Amino acid sequence: MKNRNSFAVDRGHTEALSTDKPKSRSSTKLILLAASAAICWAAFAFSQPVQAETFTVEGIKSSLPAWSPTKSEPATADISALNSFAQQIAAEGPKAAEGKSHSFDNQTLTALRNFAQHLGTEQPASIKDQPKLAQADNFFDWLSHPTSPGAPAPTPAPVPLAKGKRTAVPVEAHVVGDKVCLGCHAGQTAEFKKTLMGRISMTQPGKFTCEGCHGPGSAHAGAGGGRGVGGIMSFEADDPRSSEEKNAICLACHERGERTYWPGSVHEQRNLACVNCHSIMKQVSRKAQLKTPFEPDTCYQCHKDRRAQMFRSSHMPLREGKIVCSDCHNPHGSSTEALLRKDSINDVCYTCHAEKRGPFLFEHEPVRENCDNCHDPHGTVIEYSLKLMRPRLCFECHGFGHGSTAGVGSIYVMGRSCQNCHTAIHGSNSPAGGALQR
Repeated sequence: MKNRNSFAVDRGHTEALSTDKPKSRSSTKLILLAASAAICWAAFAFSQPVQAETFTVEGIKSSLPAWSPTKSEPATADISALNSFAQQIAAEGPKAAEGKSHSFDNQTLTALRNFAQHLGTEQPASIKDQPKLAQADNFFDWLSHPTSPGAPAPTPAPVPLAKGKRTAVPVEAHVVGDKVCLGCHAGQTAEFKKTLMGRISMTQPGKFTCEGCHGPGSAHAGAGGGRGVGGIMSFEADDPRSSEEKNAICLACHERGERTYWPGSVHEQRNLACVNCHSIMKQVSRKAQLKTPFEPDTCYQCHKDRRAQMFRSSHMPLREGKIVCSDCHNPHGSSTEALLRKDSINDVCYTCHAEKRGPFLFEHEPVRENCDNCHDPHGTVIEYSLKLMRPRLCFECHGFGHGSTAGVGSIYVMGRSCQNCHTAIHGSNSPAGGALQR
């Protein structure tokens, strides 16, 4: 009986404990919630005047600095945080925002929304219109005349037209005859008669007259003469007419033959005039009325690198006068590369080096393809106008020697190097010449 009573007492005590535990937990939660609410209310009440003063249109503009890429990191972090907060409010809308713990008026929310949109789209100032050092003549000029980023870009000065694009105003004039020209230009006429065209004009009267090339001279003679006066064409560099207009006078008679490919050629595209290379009124060269007695010197006016190559130890015999530039090139235009006279570089070389033409039973592929693979015809410092010393030239295609036992100091590459054994490098017709050895 005692045990039963004690069991009942213990059971009742346990049930009482089990019923008291939830009550204590609920009371603890209520106390924590009340304390949290009190703290939040106190903090919000304390910060309410500051927020009301800060989050206004004027407060936002005054307290937040404008975007600048040179600001410090803390300021940027604050702006980013405020931007995220403002975008959240803008996405929720005024009504949703008013239902939360913060209470802002519509004016503040509108200002925050506008600020968030403005902050998200504003970008750093462009440097496109700012001055660049490469646009100045030198660094000191750029420093002495700086341009502010906000100032408009200065208007560039008008660029003069190229020589090939100038033209003159037409002048009313008529033909007066060669006798009028002789009154002032007797000396030039005497020199002209020594040229090929001058001799033709003497045997065929009426051909190659002064006004046939220079134009009608009545206005020129009436104005008392002078270079370019009265619309006369002087063909000099200071003549206002374009190269195309000057060349049209020459091409009226010299359009056929070697000048067939002149339109569209390299020299025509560079606005070269006939008088840049030819001297019409004076006999200077033995043929072709060139401006220099020696033809390559006329080409060297522009191609100065070729002049330097011709003075190297191994060169084509231009300096000796055996060949000239026009033996390989047609300066008036060609249907092939580099103004060549033949269909390919090899065909030009075969003009003199016919023994290299073939056909061969065993051909050397680089030789068959292009002579310029190994040679520079304008001149080098290596024999036979080779581009590289042997065996380096051979190693560009054939690797390095005969296996691992050969090197730059091997007996296989001494003296004439690979050609000690492979003598027929341009091709062989021997049945045993598969390795170009005979």
